Amino acid sequence: MTPPRARRSSLRDRNAAAIAHDPTPEAPAVEPTAQTVETPQRAARPKATKSTAPAAGETARLGIYLTPAEFDDAKAGYLADWTNGGESDTFGKWIAAAIDTYAARTPRQRSSAPPKGRAEERTGSTRSFSIPADTVARMREAISADHQAGRWPSDSAWCGEAISYAVGQARSKNGGTLPTPPPRLPNRLVR
Repeated sequence: MTPPRARRSSLRDRNAAAIAHDPTPEAPAVEPTAQTVETPQRAARPKATKSTAPAAGETARLGIYLTPAEFDDAKAGYLADWTNGGESDTFGKWIAAAIDTYAARTPRQRSSAPPKGRAEERTGSTRSFSIPADTVARMREAISADHQAGRWPSDSAWCGEAISYAVGQARSKNGGTLPTPPPRLPNRLVR
């Protein structure tokens, strides 16, 4: 006959024993029992306050729905701008500059953009970009101004208009044409 096995302590019991065991000599160690299990007290965290102005260098993720043709045009516009002396050495920076430039326009100037209708079937995908938070704040202010002017684009549609505008500017600076972009852009362009 085998001897009876001792009951294995539960995780709760082991955690309580570890918490109750204080390595400092001032407090005597207390053996927890099944009746007295102390729960650890959590330290109060300072409340997070919502800042109205983003900190310098802070970024936000922005999802923009682009069809394959729009995405290829955006990559080509980025490469054309870089070739013609542009300062944006990453595609994300170029997208941010396009949004910033478009936000600087007046609602009347932005209203001249052709409305983008819905496609019969979904052909594109949402692309995610890391954009400076202050650029996103200016974008939201511009969208609010557009709402007050009677235009109601979504964030993604507004960004699509901004990218189309930047592609048009890049095309005109490049003599009316755009280069054929590679399937995958380099992480950072170097002169």
